[in-house]
Amino acid sequence: MFADNSPNLLLPALGIVLLQAVLIAVLLIERDRKNRASRKLAASLLRTQDEERRRIARELHDVTAQSIGLIMLNLAQVQKASASLDEPNNNRLAESLAFGEQALKDIRTLSYVLHPPLLDQAGLTTALKWYVKGFSERSGVKVTFTDEADTGDRLPSEVEYALFRVVQESLTNIRRHTNSETAEITLRRLPKDVLLSIHDEGSALKLNLPRNGNGVECTGVGIPGMHHRLKQLGGELLVDSDPSGTTITATVPIKRVDYDSRSVS
Repeated sequence: MFADNSPNLLLPALGIVLLQAVLIAVLLIERDRKNRASRKLAASLLRTQDEERRRIARELHDVTAQSIGLIMLNLAQVQKASASLDEPNNNRLAESLAFGEQALKDIRTLSYVLHPPLLDQAGLTTALKWYVKGFSERSGVKVTFTDEADTGDRLPSEVEYALFRVVQESLTNIRRHTNSETAEITLRRLPKDVLLSIHDEGSALKLNLPRNGNGVECTGVGIPGMHHRLKQLGGELLVDSDPSGTTITATVPIKRVDYDSRSVS
């Protein structure tokens, strides 16, 4: 007895196959849409964060720091006319001036850390040199910075800003989560990419990371932020961690730009 292969029996099977194919296509399209929406949201959050950092930095520098400066000026004038004050009150006045000077210094440092004007005005290399020097003084971690093959060209502003934030986050992780007394930062400019590496000799951030950099998203708030920031620029972040220390490598494709073509804010 022969099997019946008439069209009446094949059509339902073919319909099921087509329906499955359509459902799979719809699911893939929906997943892609959600991924694009997620990336768009992450980019929007990063932009909002960066704009808020810049706004707070300007507010601290232009308003708060100036107000404290005026208070100190008034206290200094009072001190000059304080011959009639007794010693305890003179001491309080001198102490207030010292506290005011320290507060002014702290506010200016915080303002520059939130958004350093040097990054806009002079570029990534100059801003990193300034930041590394201040970080070493504040933390006691000896940090060296090397800019290899520096041609003097400016990188696109979004690339400079992203790499500066990677250095900030990496050094903050080193200070908070490792016992490393040193850190090495190297910036390389290749024909089509810029490569930034930060290496420490600490306790590997107490992370169990695969050496190919997978699983970066689960290592903390700062590292996912760096990962998403670079991904928005078509770059990548790799974390190589073992008992001898951690190396964070950021790679971003670039097109060099002239300084005059950039908007400085």
